[in-house]
Amino acid sequence: MPRASRPVLATLLTAAGPCLLLLLAACGGGAAADREKAAEAKLAAGPSCVSTDTTPVGLAVLDYITKAEPLPKRFLSAAGTDSAVPDDGFKVLQDKGPTYFYSSDTVAQRKIREKLEEVGPYPSMLVVFRGKTEADNGNTVTVRLGGHYVGGDDNGTLSPTKSYDVRCDTTGWKVAASKAEGGA
Repeated sequence: MPRASRPVLATLLTAAGPCLLLLLAACGGGAAADREKAAEAKLAAGPSCVSTDTTPVGLAVLDYITKAEPLPKRFLSAAGTDSAVPDDGFKVLQDKGPTYFYSSDTVAQRKIREKLEEVGPYPSMLVVFRGKTEADNGNTVTVRLGGHYVGGDDNGTLSPTKSYDVRCDTTGWKVAASKAEGGA
């Protein structure tokens, strides 16, 4: 660029610069302000509890295993059946201790029992998912869980089937109530 045109360009930018900034602010500022207002409204309304969310299952599983007697140290989930603990519940099991898939095949079951015996005499619970139902437009979910102990001194001991009412309020999902239904 020739030296003579630089002062002309500088003058044009000095005069046009504020106009361009105003134009950009008018166009983009509204969208940013709208997004900010929407985010504030969402925050004020509290968390949304999506009915397809499996968080209620995870909360119910956590309560079930932490209040079980004897306290399980290892966990099993029925593999490939409708009794298998859903993903969020399975993640809870994994966070609490070693977790294994328990097959309906007797040979595979024997191998799992042998593995459990090898690593020590810790209580191992097969957690059984018995279903869930939704109410209150998906803001209340009833989760049913059962189980029994596998291997060791507690082999075959039933853990009662429990029903958990998990509700969504302005702070998110919470276990509102639980009750034992009897046998597993």
